[in-house]
Amino acid sequence: MIQNERVNLVAPCGIDCGICELYLCKDHKDLYNHLLSKGFPATKIPCKGCRNIEGYCPVIPEKCETYSCAEKEKATFCVDCTSFPCSKLMPSVDKAETLPHNMKMFNLCRIHAIGAEEFTKESVKIKATYYKGTMEIGKGPKL
Repeated sequence: MIQNERVNLVAPCGIDCGICELYLCKDHKDLYNHLLSKGFPATKIPCKGCRNIEGYCPVIPEKCETYSCAEKEKATFCVDCTSFPCSKLMPSVDKAETLPHNMKMFNLCRIHAIGAEEFTKESVKIKATYYKGTMEIGKGPKL
């Protein structure tokens, strides 16, 4: 079990629930109301983070299969699993402009390289680069 409350908000797949709008809306009434207007039920937001709700993410109708797999494998993060990387972490262009699923592999590699606590210090910049950065061929994404 993860003792650090902030690190506990990083899902096994590497998505940082601590910077997700569904979590952050607890402190931002305008964001909360915006999410309600987008169809998120009031019973599911604000989200408490993947680990705290045992994989029942508000954006999917059932328990997350990746979360269940990590539980079964007793992996704190997917990178700790002997099958890493597996097809559940495979990036996909589908919904890449709005969902953070393509960030999983990079996030998990950063968690492996620097630890989960240090990762939480840079995850905001990682997310901003993913959504707002521009790709410079030969140099990578720039914010």
